[in-house]
Amino acid sequence: MPESTRPIRVAQWTSGIVGISAIRAILDDPRLELVGLYSHSPDKRGQDAGTLAGRDPVGVSATDDGDVILALHPDCVVYMPHWPDIAELERILSRGINVVTTARLVNGEYYPDNAGARLAAAAEAGQSTLVGTGMNPMHVPTVALAATAMCRHVSRISVTESMDCFLYGNAPTWSGYGFGGPPDPAAIKAALIEAEPDYAETVSAMARAIGVEIDDVDLSVDCAVALTDRDLGFLQIPAGSVAGIDAVWSGMRAGKQVTELRTTWTLGTILGHPQEPEWSLANGYVVRISGDPNVKLKISFTPEDFDSFDIGTTTAMPAVNAIAAVVSARPGVFTPLDLPIVAARAHL
Repeated sequence: MPESTRPIRVAQWTSGIVGISAIRAILDDPRLELVGLYSHSPDKRGQDAGTLAGRDPVGVSATDDGDVILALHPDCVVYMPHWPDIAELERILSRGINVVTTARLVNGEYYPDNAGARLAAAAEAGQSTLVGTGMNPMHVPTVALAATAMCRHVSRISVTESMDCFLYGNAPTWSGYGFGGPPDPAAIKAALIEAEPDYAETVSAMARAIGVEIDDVDLSVDCAVALTDRDLGFLQIPAGSVAGIDAVWSGMRAGKQVTELRTTWTLGTILGHPQEPEWSLANGYVVRISGDPNVKLKISFTPEDFDSFDIGTTTAMPAVNAIAAVVSARPGVFTPLDLPIVAARAHL
């Protein structure tokens, strides 16, 4: 654990859309010191982290050698590949290095090959801590659970992410979810089950937080098709192919839905491209709590300047803002629900 009189030494693991946002945030936070940068891309090797983030050089060069990062023994690795490598995380944790991650991982409970137990064992061996977060999951579900504090009891919690995701121009992400491909809900469901175990982990964690152990996770999928060809710059979506996905993850107990995570995503409707069916988007997050009383929250964010908005911010910041709490936490694998309230720093 770092001493309170010095900054927390942080290594950033990957430098994609979200990772670059994290680098900027780390550099701007006086509590934190960037000491290393791991990047998958060989063409980034040797480049300064500040330069990659659009800042002045900071004297930290990117490397594609993970052992170089581990040899620095940072207090915390901010782990942000698109998908987690469980063996890689085991290696980091067993070296006594704390990890906060947005890499589609909450606690490993729904990953194959006994991933959850392996991560817990690595954290125990290294006396380190792993917390999975990000905007959704886990940050918005954490806000939803905080809102239940005003209820006498709760029977159901629903979190919906509903937006056009055009600004997140990552073609492999969207094509992996079926965008631009044939409208085959069964195939898309299978792809989501493989790609999004963190959603199953989140509905389970949400239920556990209100005292319920679920016995099943259900997923239903609908899709919308483009009515005209669309060129999004980063992705081509031909007419008749998938232009929207509506997926509902349900945490079930004795056949009854207890928790729900819903993602209603489109690509290009914000630009006026038509689809069938047309969906009314919330352009943010909607939380619905069934209980005594019922509670409804609408969460949205509006940048001051859309032209210069850093689209990775809302995913990166729940992780970066949690670094101090993760480093101070007891060893183990936890969700943000186990941390003190994570808040941004004032900028006056």
